[in-house]
Amino acid sequence: MQRWQLTLGLAGLALTAAVVAPTLRGALSPTPAVTPSTGVKPVEPPAIVAPPIAEAGHLIVDAGLDRSAVLTGDVTERFLTVHVTAPNDLGTQYRRPVDLGVVVDRSCSMSARGKIDYAKAAAKQLLTQMEPDDVYSLVVFSDDAVSVIDATHVDNIAGLQRRIDGVHETGDTNIVAGLDLGAKEIRKPIGESAVGRIVLLSDGRPTAGVVDPDAIVRRVAELTASGISVSSIGLGLDYNEDLLARIADVGGGSYDFVDNPRELTSVFEDELERSAAVVARGTKLTLNLGEGIELLDVIGWEGQREAEGTSFYLGDVTAGQTVKLTARVRVTSPDAPAALSVATATAEYYDLVDEKQASSTDTAEATITRDRSAVASSLDKNRAVDATRAWGNAYLDRSTRAYASGDRALAQELAAESAKVLREAGEEMQAPQLLRDADNSVQQQEIYDDYSPSSAEGRRSIKAGKEYFRAAAK
Repeated sequence: MQRWQLTLGLAGLALTAAVVAPTLRGALSPTPAVTPSTGVKPVEPPAIVAPPIAEAGHLIVDAGLDRSAVLTGDVTERFLTVHVTAPNDLGTQYRRPVDLGVVVDRSCSMSARGKIDYAKAAAKQLLTQMEPDDVYSLVVFSDDAVSVIDATHVDNIAGLQRRIDGVHETGDTNIVAGLDLGAKEIRKPIGESAVGRIVLLSDGRPTAGVVDPDAIVRRVAELTASGISVSSIGLGLDYNEDLLARIADVGGGSYDFVDNPRELTSVFEDELERSAAVVARGTKLTLNLGEGIELLDVIGWEGQREAEGTSFYLGDVTAGQTVKLTARVRVTSPDAPAALSVATATAEYYDLVDEKQASSTDTAEATITRDRSAVASSLDKNRAVDATRAWGNAYLDRSTRAYASGDRALAQELAAESAKVLREAGEEMQAPQLLRDADNSVQQQEIYDDYSPSSAEGRRSIKAGKEYFRAAAK
């Protein structure tokens, strides 16, 4: 859920673009951490570099423009969308053993609302959902980390559950200690399953050990480079949602915001299901732009410039999952009709179905034409809806961040623009999801009016707003 400068590139919304674009450029201008020329935030990505590309794998890459025709001699902006999909039927056919390391915050704050008891109950219930070939470990952390259950096959559920009962809250929050010990358990010989994943649960901010967010994320990148993915669960209203979301991004896993601790059991079970259904591990997507194409922004993703293009770490892709990437590109078209290669999107990954390194590729193309009607009719509704959803909810993300900083007037303005853009596009393209997104932005405005950012409802809104944008963009 991030921060990008964007410009509308959809036909049917030209009037909206003319009215909104100046405000959008100011409101969504990149933060200093974003390279102005590209909109791609420089980070230390996971050190996973896919080995030499082998054969085609099971992932399906689909790349294309929201509008596939461009006038000759024109300079225009378009949205490029890339979908990376794992077929759904692979989930049951190729269920993989899972080496699951649960890493739970047991700091003093976990005593509130019975959070530690719900976390223990969820960890115990998770054991009953695992298969005999799966490996389970449980690490808890406060000032330091302790292994409650060393990596083991799940063959004595009652005995393992009794160990969990002995966990009690104490001390501060040392996230890195928990991650390090959790990774140590996953690396044990007993955990030689195909999918190794840490599920991190915390209700607070790091207060012990390594507390710098960038240093924590670098540590996660090191774990990812060793073949361990990391998912994160933020519990309650006091944790650092930006940090936990970054941990999940760099870790190649999922991120969940859980307000009610009673929901932890279902979230843990969902995580197990996702882990067992992984089709592609360590997925890296690279965009290689064609001649006359310039990458302006990427919505909600952090990328890295490389010799072959700009790469993005997608992590694990599970059966039935589609990972979305939306970019804004500037197209400078030739003076004569032609076919133009806009971008080649290549996913490199370890294919768990065939147990080999693999790649999947697709190329987005544009038709260069002198026929304006051909441009008008070349709108791809599905891509346009995806792009508008990411673009419109980028307003919501900035609105949420303005509200969190105490600027409620700017937050209202941005939420109103979000609702306007999403609703107009939703009505124009008859897209119910965009209309639902618009309603959500209106609800955020109401919260801004009624609650202060420091209130429980305000903090809940901040976390929910960021998560909503994340889901819309990815």
